[in-house]
Amino acid sequence: MAVIVSDSKAVGTELVDEKTISVLSTERLAIMKALAKEPKYPAELAKQLGMPAQTVYYHVRLLSEAGLIKMEAYEERGGAVAKKYGLSTDAVSVIIRPAWRPVAHAKAKTPHFLAPFASGGRLDAKMVLGSPDPHGKYRARGAEYCAAELAIALGQYASFSYPLYLLDTEVREGTKRENLILVGGPKVNTLVEEVNKFLPIYFEEKTFGIRSKPSGKKYEENVGVVEVVENPFNKSRKVLVAAGLNQSSTRTAVLSILKEPEKIGAGNAFDKKTIAHVVQGFDEDGDGIVDAVEVLE
Repeated sequence: MAVIVSDSKAVGTELVDEKTISVLSTERLAIMKALAKEPKYPAELAKQLGMPAQTVYYHVRLLSEAGLIKMEAYEERGGAVAKKYGLSTDAVSVIIRPAWRPVAHAKAKTPHFLAPFASGGRLDAKMVLGSPDPHGKYRARGAEYCAAELAIALGQYASFSYPLYLLDTEVREGTKRENLILVGGPKVNTLVEEVNKFLPIYFEEKTFGIRSKPSGKKYEENVGVVEVVENPFNKSRKVLVAAGLNQSSTRTAVLSILKEPEKIGAGNAFDKKTIAHVVQGFDEDGDGIVDAVEVLE
C-alpha cells in the first residue's frame, strides 16, 4: 500500500502492474465506485447498477482475482453461499516512471506562543508530567492523561525525538535548562511547584487558590492556567505551563490551547505583554466531559 499526497491531504493507493490495470473497464469501475460507499452483494450491485446478475458476477470475479476488491462477509442463502464484497484500496496507481522523490510532510503554522518550543519542524522541548507514584511533599499521584491530547496537538507543528516526556521524578538539572512543557498543578508536578513563584498567575502555597498578578484577582473555583514564561533555570529558554488543581482543570488548560490558540497567544487581558491566562471549562453537551472553554483573563 502506498499513499498519494496532494495539498496536504493523503489517500491510500494500491500500486499495480499492467496486467492488473487491464482488468478495469467502464462497468468494473462502476462496480468499484458503488463498493466505495459500502460493501455489497453482487445481487445488490446488479439491482443498483441495472446490470444483469450474471454480468455482475463475472466482473466481480475478475476484480477479486486482480485483488482490487475483497470478500468482506458471506451468508448462506437457499443452500448457496452469498458473498459480500468491498474495496481493497481507495485508489489504484500504475507507476510509469519510478522517479521517487522524498516528501516533506507539511506541518500546520505554529501559533506564535508555541514557536519557542517548535523550531524548524522539530519539537525543541521536553514535556514533564507528574509521576503516578506518591511523591513530593504532598505525596500526590500524577494522572494528567490530557497530556496525550496536547502531544497530538503539538504533532501538527513539529516531530519529536524520543523520549517526548519525562516524569517529574526523572528530571535532572540539565533537563531543567531546556525548553519545558509542564503539565499538571504543583501538587502532582514537583517541577511546577519549583517554577510556581516565577509565574504571573500562581498557586497559593497553603490554600492552592489561583492568584493573578496582572489582574490582582483570586480564583477559587475549578479553573486552569496556561502560561509561557522565561525559564527560571535558563533565561534563554521558555517554560509552558498547562495546569490546574485537579485532572479536570488541567484538562481545561490543555483544551484552551487546542481550541483557543489565538486568545492564548494574545496575552493577558490586563497585561498584553504577558502570556498568562485563567481558563474555565464547560460541559456543553452534558456528557460529563469538558468540551468548551472560556478565557477569563
